[in-house]
Amino acid sequence: MEKMDKTFGIISEGVTDQVVLENILYGLTNDKNLLINRLQPKENEPGNWDKVFKYCQSADFKGAFAFCDIIIIQIDTDFMLRGEVPPEFKINIQNLSVEETVEAFKLKLIELIGDEFYQDYQNQIVFAISVNEIECWLLPIYFTQKTKAAKMVNCIGTLNTVLKKREGFYIDEKRMEYYEKMSKPFKKGKNIEKYASKNPNFKIFIDHIKEILT
Repeated sequence: MEKMDKTFGIISEGVTDQVVLENILYGLTNDKNLLINRLQPKENEPGNWDKVFKYCQSADFKGAFAFCDIIIIQIDTDFMLRGEVPPEFKINIQNLSVEETVEAFKLKLIELIGDEFYQDYQNQIVFAISVNEIECWLLPIYFTQKTKAAKMVNCIGTLNTVLKKREGFYIDEKRMEYYEKMSKPFKKGKNIEKYASKNPNFKIFIDHIKEILT
C-alpha cells in the first residue's frame, strides 16, 4: 500500500496493544513516520477494558476526529467471560463464533459511541476486536503450523513456549519493548497478508482497515 497523508488515533486497553497496532499501521501504509496519536491510554496512564468503553462515550472521543483522520478502537474479548461486568457493558458471547463475537463487540461499541455519531464517522472508525487477546495476532509470526497460528485461547501461554528461546523473555510481564520486538515483523507490510491468512480474527481486522484505507 502506498504512503498516505493520514493521521491516526488509537484507543486501546493498554500501551502494549498500541505498540502492536502501530507496527501494523507502519507496515500497511509503508510509512515509518506515520503520525499516530495515543488517545487512550495516554503515556504513563493505566489502561483497562472499561476505560476503552468509557472513552468511546466521552466528549474526548468525539473531539479526537478534529485531529485524527482514522481512529482505531482495540479491545480484547476475554474479560467478558470472567469477573463482574456492569450490566450496561455486558455482552453475551457464550458459544459465539469468532465472526459473531467481533460483531457483538462492534455493536456494543457503536451503542456506546451513539448510532447517529457513528453513522457520520463510520468511514473513519476501525474496530480491532481481538478474540480473546491481541497476543493471538502474534502467533503467525512464531508458528507455521495452522493449528497454532490460528489459536484464540491461551495465546500468551502458547507464545511463551517459544519466546524464551527465540527472544530471551516471557510475556507474563507486559513490557512495551517485548511487544515492540515481537510485532516488528508487521512493519514489513508484505508479511501482513501472510500472517493474517493464518489467523481468522487477525484477518477480520486487516480486511477492515484495508477497506478504510483504500
